[in-house]
Amino acid sequence: MDRRRFLQTVGVTGAAGVAGCSDDEADPRDVRVRNGGFEHLVDGAYEPLKVRGLNIGMAKPGYFPGSAAITRAEYDRWLADIGAIANVIRTYTIHPPEFYRALAAYNADATDPLYLLQGTWVSHKPMVEASNVTEISGTVDRELRRTVDAVHGSTTLPERRGHASGDYDADVHDWLLGYLFGVEWPPDVVEATNDALGDGSYTGTYLESDGSPFERWLAERLDGTVAHDTDTYDSQAPVGFVNWVTTDPLDHPYEPFVNEDLVSVDPDTVTTTEEFSPGTFAAYHVYPYYPDLLNETPEYVDYVDHRGEPNSYAGYLNDLVSATAHPLLVAEFGVPSSRGIAHRDVHGRDQGQHTEQRQGEIVAAMYEDIVEADTAGGIAFAWQNEWFKRTWNLDARSVPGRRPYWSNIETPEQRFGLLAFDPDNAISLSGNGSEWSDAAVSEPAATSGVDPVRRIEELRVSHSLEGLELRLTLDELSDPVAWDRMNALFTIGVRGESTTLPLDTGATAVADFVVHLAGESNSRLLVESSYDAFAREFGTIPDLPIPDYRTGSAGFVPVREPITLGYTVPATGEEVPFEAVETGQLTFGNGDPSAAEYNSLTDVHVNPSARTIEVRLPWVLLNVADPSTKQRIASEWDDGLDTVSFESVSVGAATYRPDGDGQAAAVSGETSITHAVPGLTNGELNTTEYGWETWSDVAYTERLKQSYHVLEDDWG
Repeated sequence: MDRRRFLQTVGVTGAAGVAGCSDDEADPRDVRVRNGGFEHLVDGAYEPLKVRGLNIGMAKPGYFPGSAAITRAEYDRWLADIGAIANVIRTYTIHPPEFYRALAAYNADATDPLYLLQGTWVSHKPMVEASNVTEISGTVDRELRRTVDAVHGSTTLPERRGHASGDYDADVHDWLLGYLFGVEWPPDVVEATNDALGDGSYTGTYLESDGSPFERWLAERLDGTVAHDTDTYDSQAPVGFVNWVTTDPLDHPYEPFVNEDLVSVDPDTVTTTEEFSPGTFAAYHVYPYYPDLLNETPEYVDYVDHRGEPNSYAGYLNDLVSATAHPLLVAEFGVPSSRGIAHRDVHGRDQGQHTEQRQGEIVAAMYEDIVEADTAGGIAFAWQNEWFKRTWNLDARSVPGRRPYWSNIETPEQRFGLLAFDPDNAISLSGNGSEWSDAAVSEPAATSGVDPVRRIEELRVSHSLEGLELRLTLDELSDPVAWDRMNALFTIGVRGESTTLPLDTGATAVADFVVHLAGESNSRLLVESSYDAFAREFGTIPDLPIPDYRTGSAGFVPVREPITLGYTVPATGEEVPFEAVETGQLTFGNGDPSAAEYNSLTDVHVNPSARTIEVRLPWVLLNVADPSTKQRIASEWDDGLDTVSFESVSVGAATYRPDGDGQAAAVSGETSITHAVPGLTNGELNTTEYGWETWSDVAYTERLKQSYHVLEDDWG
């Protein structure tokens, strides 16, 4: 049955059990759920409120979310920028008192209020360990009551590990859109709860359910929340629970992984009684690239959107809305502006590898899809970048407890924000020579007899929270660069082992990585095969020649990361193979956010007038698992991705004359290298040691991304 069409047929009164009481006089709330969405009071009358929101987390650089370290000044600043483009801010849990004070102060002066969708988090570990969620009901209910008390500014929360605390004295319930309970429910937990309990029903004072045991558990939690709000504060607000594609009520025969369509959690099984008028809503996290059913279901892949374009995201939303009688809020959506990528979307809305500009354009288009699907609106993920996050295809390459202390530009989960935290003293990759004043300098031992187009003047080395930074200055650098006459190499060693360099140079060096600069389409980072983290972790799946990698006889190989491990589409039997991308390919551009030609994915900047080539290499791609404490992936293959300490990196640079295939053309002498810094001795490219002090304090500057300004134009 098309539940939305049913709702339209019977009208709001006929569906009061789903959305709430239809008696306007009995509803004192500024915000309520009606007619397929939210409504708010404007000059004494209810008007539609299409949600256009942003999710905000609890973390900033140098801190995990549980530290609750965001200050009042930061909240004030952030809410002003959020309020300029959005009408709703969603939290996942109770924030520090400063958040609610800042929100109250903002709304006291705002022409249009910034409504709060207040979340209550359920910790993953206790939930999974309990398996049957009814065993953690007491803990969850206490947190829900604390949430209501915090919103009303009427509690003092003690210090608890991983939670905010303090005196909650700012009452923001007048600007409360609603309470949103829960997380993306693990299917195994839902199934275990359903298996543990039998058929039945739940009838509360305000909410009821005749659904599955898990759905009844949700109804009871929400009923208790409303009861506490009503009994303690004589107040009520709309309520809902978090859901996601994995546990939606639809059948997905094209989903290749059993757990992604194992069990359903249906919001329509939770309904209201006559004692509760604000109403309930469905809330889903929906991204375009996950799960794989979004790329494999023909009904979605071939769906033509309102623009006349194929759009699997719009196709899924259309299906979901049609199957849901509740007003449907897309509580999370978005794409990250990360250098790396973790999942593909069949229509290009991938999880990562987007510039900030493109990120904003995609988010704007997705919100348009959400509105066109006749939903209650959408809440983009997220306001700020989150350095503590990890992504499945790279998480094993970093030290978990140190992630907030450096900026992993490769990891998609860290780059969903509209607010960036740019490390202080980082090289902007824009040709600004003053930024290199404190860099380590190495000059060539000899310069005579070298063609100026390949003659190196100096090598500079620096670093930041984002990566290792290198600058090569040449005697001559044409505009455009004559890459057919000159290719350049940077060598980086972290293990202290000498190896034969690639590209037919005939030279050796203390090097685990080589940067090959050969023009905008042909520049890349290469890794010595025995130190290839990708091969160590995933190499058996694509059937790499592991014995050759173990010994290093495979030579230098591309730097890669997987984006799918491969699967079989059950409805067709089609085999989708393992896929990896060459993430070591380098992007040329200008990395200065203030420049008109700014490209946030810039790895290489060429400045012919200054005769310089600048490069930044992300730490994780150099197998540095934590630059802040100088830990790297271990040297030996059998150590896998275990980490060890190190003191410095070995850096060298060289130029050569390329042949037609980009390899080094033969010249007279021991090698095909024509110039090197620090030098070349008996066929060995000399290197210089570069080290840094460890750190636990991070210095950064906030910056609104290009994506924010795209949404400012589109939403504002």
